Amino acid sequence: MWCRCVGLLLTWGWPAFALAADLAVQPVRIELAPGHDRAAITVTNRSGEATVIQVDTLSWTQAGAQDRLVPTTELRVNPPMFTLPAGGSQVLRLGVRRAPGDLQRESTYRLLLREVPAAPALPGAGSTPVHGVRVLLQISVPVYAAPSKIVPGQAWQARRAADGSIAVDLSNTGNAHILVTRIALRPEGVLQSVEPLAQSQAGAVVMAGQSRGWVLRPDAPVFGPRVVLDAETDQGRQHVVLDLSVP
Repeated sequence: MWCRCVGLLLTWGWPAFALAADLAVQPVRIELAPGHDRAAITVTNRSGEATVIQVDTLSWTQAGAQDRLVPTTELRVNPPMFTLPAGGSQVLRLGVRRAPGDLQRESTYRLLLREVPAAPALPGAGSTPVHGVRVLLQISVPVYAAPSKIVPGQAWQARRAADGSIAVDLSNTGNAHILVTRIALRPEGVLQSVEPLAQSQAGAVVMAGQSRGWVLRPDAPVFGPRVVLDAETDQGRQHVVLDLSVP
């Protein structure tokens, strides 16, 4: 997985525009199970310069469609800061410490890797400082700590809006997250090979006890009382008939 530059830091003394480090992370997501609560992740520097990386551990929860990230000591990582030489790699060891009562529902975290900016060289005597922009790299890796027993549960609903769009909602009634990668709507009674009425590359995580909604806009009016939802998730493909007449 190639990582994206997401932060900007204003600095002085840079001659122009400086690019962030070029890092690769493997794996791109971590799943832990009770009794197997440790894992490793490898960070590789593919740039031609050394870089310093700081690692933060965050508790990851949701309130509706909003993510909430809070520093936590439940997720531990070693080393928490390191220097990657050009072309070098570093293996991070991580583990989760949870109380027995926390095993009934999945615990979710984020491992945040941040590039630490190097101090800019001081300008020479009598010279004029040059203003520039330093783009810093930030990588967020999801960590899922499974419950003692996974109980899946999904409830899908759809409703028609006055403008012809269709709102699709998912309620996660289970005790572990659902990763929805794609959703599509089809007329009831047609083959799956038929082009869908509307579709969306969802790319969303819905945590246990949470809900998420999408608005799909069909290319043509949908007159029937029902539609068929095809959803691709990490719990398998879902094929659900949805009643548009339900308020």
